[in-house]
Amino acid sequence: LRHDHQHQRLCPVLRLQHRAEASQPIISVNYGAGEAHRIGEILKYALGTAAVFGVVWTLSAELVPNGFVRIFITPTDSILSIAPGIIRRYGISFLLPFSIFSTYYFQAMMKPSTAFVVSMSRGAVISGILIYLLPVIAGASGIWFAMPITELVVAVFMAVMMRRCQKQPIR
Repeated sequence: LRHDHQHQRLCPVLRLQHRAEASQPIISVNYGAGEAHRIGEILKYALGTAAVFGVVWTLSAELVPNGFVRIFITPTDSILSIAPGIIRRYGISFLLPFSIFSTYYFQAMMKPSTAFVVSMSRGAVISGILIYLLPVIAGASGIWFAMPITELVVAVFMAVMMRRCQKQPIR
C-alpha cells in the first residue's frame, strides 16, 4: 500500500480541505472587522472554487476511476475489475464538496455548534446510518451511495444555515 504525502495530496477531499483551511482566517478577520460584504465575496470565490474542483474530481472519477485506485495502491486485476463501479458511485459525492468548507466557515463565523453538527453529521451520524441501511435496502452495492447521499443531506442543511448566518448582522 502506497502511503505518502505525494499521494495524499492528490486526494480530492484533502484538496478541498486545503481551500477551506485557507479561507477560515480570512473570513474570521473580516467577521471581526464587521465586513459582511467581504465575507460574501470570499464565499462566492471559495464556493465557486469548490464547485469547480467538485466537477473536475467527479468527472475524473467517472472517466478514469482506476486512476484513483493507482494513486493509493498497486492494484491487482481483480481490484481493477471491481473498482470502477465503486469509484463512480462514491465519486458522485465530489459534486457536493461544500460540507468540508462549511465546517471551517461556521467556525470562523463564531458558530461552533453548527460546525460541530455539520462535521458529526457528515463524518459519523448520517453516513453511519446509511452505511447500515443502504445495503439492506438496495443490496450490497448500495453502500457506495452512502457518501453521495450524506453529502446531499448535509449540503441542504449547510445552505440553510449559511443563509441564516449571512442574514444575521455581525456584532
